[in-house]
Amino acid sequence: MSAVEVTVNSFRTQFPEFDATNYPDALITRFITMAEAYCSTTNYRIRPAVRILLIELMTAHLITLSEIDPTTHEVKTMGGIAGFELSASIDGVSVSKQAPIAKNAFEQWIQSTGYGQQYWALLVANVPTPIHWVGTPRAFGIK
Repeated sequence: MSAVEVTVNSFRTQFPEFDATNYPDALITRFITMAEAYCSTTNYRIRPAVRILLIELMTAHLITLSEIDPTTHEVKTMGGIAGFELSASIDGVSVSKQAPIAKNAFEQWIQSTGYGQQYWALLVANVPTPIHWVGTPRAFGIK
């Protein structure tokens, strides 16, 4: 099983909004390391290019979460925060959001940013679904 390597340069190529002026290399490196704790660099039947993108999306997700202003819930990056604000009105203009539907706390957390939503969709589309045999293969007509 081969491992992939995500670099600051490859991350910045995919996500130019994380420029060197506002996001120093050391910061990006720290979040890449954190992302690799969530996403394995080793092949588990996911193509290397997809694994790299998953790690980069997780990196962007983690950076975005680290920038949340607790009073305004705003962030600097384009990934933004998804859902959770039920409604707000100013001068007759109303905006409403709904929390993403999630089965567990991880799904809710990963769907809290646009980058996390892209990560989740890419992961679901690329992780092979295991087949569980109940009984013997002969019961299903397999010899």
